[in-house]
Amino acid sequence: MNKESKVIGTNRIAGFQPDPTLTSEEAIVLRALVAGKTDKQVRNALRMALLAFLGMMRDLRQKTGTSSNVSLLVWAQRHMKSGDQRVDRQERYARPM
Repeated sequence: MNKESKVIGTNRIAGFQPDPTLTSEEAIVLRALVAGKTDKQVRNALRMALLAFLGMMRDLRQKTGTSSNVSLLVWAQRHMKSGDQRVDRQERYARPM
């Protein structure tokens, strides 16, 4: 009475990776870097410690499956929605002037 168990494989397809879920802080950092800001400018604007920033960049590379900061920025340009949409646009709920 040997029954063969039917196990569904959970192996992921090679090369397939779903879009990662980024935190709002990670998205802000990526948008700023894609817009041409330097690491130091982004860290100063967010008042972020160097080690925290480096850890975030490492986590972003791991989430996106990239191996370097350059490939991370290329990934961001291809996958993120047309950069920061708030630039040069009036706020939706701005007070009338």
